[in-house]
Amino acid sequence: MSTTTAVQPERILKDLQQLWAQMAVDQADSGGVLRACAMTLVVVAENASDADLVRQTVGVLMHNHPSRAVILRPSGDGGGAADLDARIFAECWKPFGKSQQICSEGIEITAGRGGYAEVAKFLVPLRVPDLPVVLWCRGTHVLASAAESGLLEPLFPLADKIIFDTSQVADADSALQFLRRLRGRGRRVADLHWTRLTGWREVLAHLFDDHALRPDEVKSAQVTFGGPSVTTCARYFADWIRTALPGVKVGIAADASSASGDGPGGIRSATLSTASDNLTIALGENHCLEVSGCGRHYRSLLPSESEDALMQEELGILGPDLVYERVLTA
Repeated sequence: MSTTTAVQPERILKDLQQLWAQMAVDQADSGGVLRACAMTLVVVAENASDADLVRQTVGVLMHNHPSRAVILRPSGDGGGAADLDARIFAECWKPFGKSQQICSEGIEITAGRGGYAEVAKFLVPLRVPDLPVVLWCRGTHVLASAAESGLLEPLFPLADKIIFDTSQVADADSALQFLRRLRGRGRRVADLHWTRLTGWREVLAHLFDDHALRPDEVKSAQVTFGGPSVTTCARYFADWIRTALPGVKVGIAADASSASGDGPGGIRSATLSTASDNLTIALGENHCLEVSGCGRHYRSLLPSESEDALMQEELGILGPDLVYERVLTA
């Protein structure tokens, strides 16, 4: 359900109230409508077509993290405030076995890339009072715009948490430096490429909990990656091991089987060496990790790395992520 409205914050809020009132009337005979909201989720789409994918993803996220979603759709030019346009919508679903619909609301704003300063002013009254604001800067082009040109800078002060995805960046070190600068300025940042490491970190942590390894026995560690250049997730994983095992020498190297630079990037393996044995966690087939060494040999299924699954995990951490912050600034 959606409708177009004039781009004035007061008018948008009024039209949202009218939308809810109409939905309550329409659904009165089928259980009614429950309005749910736990945050304001602002998503910067990469382009106009990407905004349609964002709308689908937001619809999935709302089931576990109901929000007032604000999707910023670039118009493809450098226009400013005069080019603003808006559309409001509602995403509804019925819990299993229930007749009452649960609904969350959304606003889609179209603006030229030069108009983010004006968009930020419009967003101030559109935030849900007393609830956190999450800014999701979706895609590599959006990250590049934020890091190189500062186009998104006006949006950052509005957010309690800013989420990026560095999985496709060509220069991992520059991307990490940008995130560190934001963190140094007091911004709470997150990276979906760090979130993709959850399965790897859980397997390694379990090996220590299971006494397959003892921290004081580890002499060195090696993280290997695929693709033409080192990735941010390889940097993250190596720094996470380094912070968890102070004094252990941790190296990063290209996987020998992908010396040509072909194939997908990301972590291929991690090997921890003791005085008597090596324990290796390697990416296997069917989205599994293969563990071998130190008396262990088994496979572990990795969690889903779909974008909505990663965002579900990050939206569940609205306070400080102390582990990530420690790794980012290591």
